[in-house]
Amino acid sequence: MALMTLNYYSNILGRDTDVRVAIPDEKTLMRFSLAAHPRRYPVLYLLHGVGDNASGWTRLTNVERYASAAHFIVVMPTAEQSFYRNAVDGPRWYDYFQEELPYRMASWLPIDPTHQYIAGISMGGYGAWLLGLSEPDKYRGIAGISSVCSLEHLKVEAPADMRGMFSQIYRNVFGTADPQDAQYGVATLITDQPCVRADHLPLLLQYEGQQDFMYDDNQAFKRLMLAHHLPVHYAEWPGAHDWRFWDSAIQRVLKVFHEREQ
Repeated sequence: MALMTLNYYSNILGRDTDVRVAIPDEKTLMRFSLAAHPRRYPVLYLLHGVGDNASGWTRLTNVERYASAAHFIVVMPTAEQSFYRNAVDGPRWYDYFQEELPYRMASWLPIDPTHQYIAGISMGGYGAWLLGLSEPDKYRGIAGISSVCSLEHLKVEAPADMRGMFSQIYRNVFGTADPQDAQYGVATLITDQPCVRADHLPLLLQYEGQQDFMYDDNQAFKRLMLAHHLPVHYAEWPGAHDWRFWDSAIQRVLKVFHEREQ
């Protein structure tokens, strides 16, 4: 794999931002074929959680190796503590992820823009569902891993050393310290959007650790999807809300998305 960091000025965010990118190596190409047969790859936008940044995936998992086996470009952007939404009075993160980031990556990298996938952990799982289900025509697959499915529960059920920060994060993003799931929760992506139909969706994956503190919320979201006839592929296995589980989950995600491309 080729691993690089891109730092650039975002017009939508009005600031510099960065992404980590893993690109498969073509070890079998001969010199004469490099120019004659340029290859474009499917791309996975891989989103981080609330306490992390673009480097977490490459520091704490084997995503490079898994991406190489799947023949995917993996783009790991920084999203700060945005919940991947346009802040009420701040940066337009949702617009950046849906519009500018894919445009810039396809301009600079050998990406097939018609073969986009999105996945994330925790806050990034919330972001994957938000971005993917809001504009399903843009993606061939969505994967939520240990997803934040309830903003209300996250604030009281997160590990004790993290709970204190959510009031300020929520104020910055939603304009209130207590955003309600009825307005901002992932369930509204299904119940309030006519574009989300079973015959008009990407491949849906939902993976959850059996010891995750958000296990019950993910079960409720799975039941809601099934009740609305959305064909989610759900799997759970022993694991907590941590990188050990997320490493095993992203390996599965890339394997399934690779099979989708065959």
